[in-house]
Amino acid sequence: MIRRTLSLLIPVLLSGCIIFDKKSEAVSFHQLSAPQSSASRPGPEIYVPRAVIPSALRRANVVMLDESGWVRVEDAHRWISPLDRAIAENVAHHLTKLTGLPTALQATAGDHLILLIDVDHMSVTAAKQAVLDLHYRLEKSDGTLLVERSLHQTNLMTETTPEQYVRAQSANLAAASAQIAQLIPLR
Repeated sequence: MIRRTLSLLIPVLLSGCIIFDKKSEAVSFHQLSAPQSSASRPGPEIYVPRAVIPSALRRANVVMLDESGWVRVEDAHRWISPLDRAIAENVAHHLTKLTGLPTALQATAGDHLILLIDVDHMSVTAAKQAVLDLHYRLEKSDGTLLVERSLHQTNLMTETTPEQYVRAQSANLAAASAQIAQLIPLR
């Protein structure tokens, strides 16, 4: 009796959970844009490990935080690679283009520079501005501090879509990389 009741009850309960006539939205993948270039100087090589990012941004989906702390997760919009790695790669590409120095995403055995990046804030304002606040530390491979600074970048978006957000944050990273590049010692 109980088995029969359960066998009739389960399909009834599950039928309300499944919607057959609604199509899923196609997933779009996004990547931060950066120039591709080759090193034109022998060194010093700059090692750029993964960036430290806020926990709300550590997911495959594109996440847009607003200035009040509300999180908007875009289910159909995803990063092509983890955001912490994408930020490091982006900055490394910009630094190679701007300084001519080789960059690496894996530590090397020889003398090199290390660029540590902490993203403090990455959000969208009500005025449709993409905001990027980061703190960076440039060190020699022996741990000697060369420079430590914080940067604040904003870029206006025409609308608050994931595509515009990625484009604006790419521009913010390019501007931040240009400021970092000015402080890198060239041999």
